[in-house]
Amino acid sequence: TTAMPSAELEDPLLEDPVPPKPGSTFKGVAVELKELGALTAGFFVSSVSWVIMKTTDTALLGHVGTRYLDASALSDLYTQSTGVFIQGRVLGIFVSQAYGAGNYALAGAWLQTSYVVLAVVALPVVAAWSCTGLALRLFGVDDATLRNDAAFYAWVLMACIPARVGFSQLTQFFSAQKLMRPSYATAPVAMVLNLVLGLALVLGVPFLGFDGFGFPACPAVTSGVEFFQLALVVYLFCYRERLQDACRPDGGWLRLDNVTRERCVAYAKLYVPAALSIASDFWRVAAIGAVAATLSKDDLGVFNASYRIMWICLTFIGSLGGAVSTKLGIRLGANDAAGAKKGVYVGLGLALAILAALALVVVAIPRELGSIFTSDPTLLDVFEKIRVPLATTVFTMNAAVVFERVPMAMGRTRAVLILGFAGSWVGQVPAVLLCVNFWKRDLVAVYTGVSIGYALLTLLLGSLVLSTDYDKYAKEARDRSEMPATSVNGDDDA
Repeated sequence: TTAMPSAELEDPLLEDPVPPKPGSTFKGVAVELKELGALTAGFFVSSVSWVIMKTTDTALLGHVGTRYLDASALSDLYTQSTGVFIQGRVLGIFVSQAYGAGNYALAGAWLQTSYVVLAVVALPVVAAWSCTGLALRLFGVDDATLRNDAAFYAWVLMACIPARVGFSQLTQFFSAQKLMRPSYATAPVAMVLNLVLGLALVLGVPFLGFDGFGFPACPAVTSGVEFFQLALVVYLFCYRERLQDACRPDGGWLRLDNVTRERCVAYAKLYVPAALSIASDFWRVAAIGAVAATLSKDDLGVFNASYRIMWICLTFIGSLGGAVSTKLGIRLGANDAAGAKKGVYVGLGLALAILAALALVVVAIPRELGSIFTSDPTLLDVFEKIRVPLATTVFTMNAAVVFERVPMAMGRTRAVLILGFAGSWVGQVPAVLLCVNFWKRDLVAVYTGVSIGYALLTLLLGSLVLSTDYDKYAKEARDRSEMPATSVNGDDDA
């Protein structure tokens, strides 16, 4: 039997990273907010570092040449549309619930299972990326040089798929135990390394007489940094600190006896709907972007810039959602339905308060926000024109994201997929098309339609959360964690 994690493994950001003992785990609103803040900070640093890495790559390619920027954009559009299938983030569901239930060896077994399942899922993704040039030609990209550059960019990044999967699953495994250091300590290092190596190898070092390798170096640097990031986590937190030992599976890490058919099937049942949900979201954004592309050049430019504003907000709110779902999974695993419900309500209340403040900022200073991306007064006028629908979209989009994390943490990925599909393809995309074609052809109509779709999705998800039987999903968490169903007082429910 694996021992309970010791105090020496505690994360300095958190007061109580060890699994809860029988009894209510809700300690009051003030303490709950403090712990949510600590977890959110860890998720936020990791997310921001990734966003900055991608922004750095875009900026470097922009300085190399417009042709290469266009090639990378085409490559990303295709590879991201298929790469979403290795991004179904469900490992945290299994690990947090097993961890909360006290079945630490099972938490490690779920990490092994995740690697096996994703190794299989990654194969068709690799095959799809290797055919980037052919796919772009089929999609109507006639410029052979542009296709070849995009294909090269995809081929080099294809090499880092194992590192990307390895890092994402390992950090999910740790964060599900409220161990955030592997994420927030290594992500900024990778971000800085990507910038330094990118500047040196892509653009060169003028005072040394080195002109850089240009476009070919950019994806190579990104791929190399992702491998380095994984190696850093393994060395610092697995080899040196041995954080994984607390959840060592029976038989050790190198034996796959614990990766049973039943566990692979259980994992896939949650993973497939989660991956399809992410894919649906990506394709929906692409569809709305295609509608925006039919508007004026000014509207398209503001659409691209304003979407970045929404993603900045999403980075923080998504991090808060990750904190809420982590605490929820642990409490469900501990069979603390009452504590889980209270924690969800505190987390969602905090998220809605923050979103209300962010929406007011968008309404109050749209020109100032727009000036982050442009100084063109014509474009700033468009920012001011769309202030209300943009603010509404910021609120409803992020509210839907944080509400979605609650059923996801319970393992209700199929319900999330169904509601997300309804919100996107029954609500949002038709609303955008109706507003643009039968109201007016501008960005106000686009964001009005977008906010209508997100409002519908938020209402659907909110109703799902409010109607949740937490006792039922606490029992499901115990079953998933292969533990007997017991009450928070330690009595046998059966």
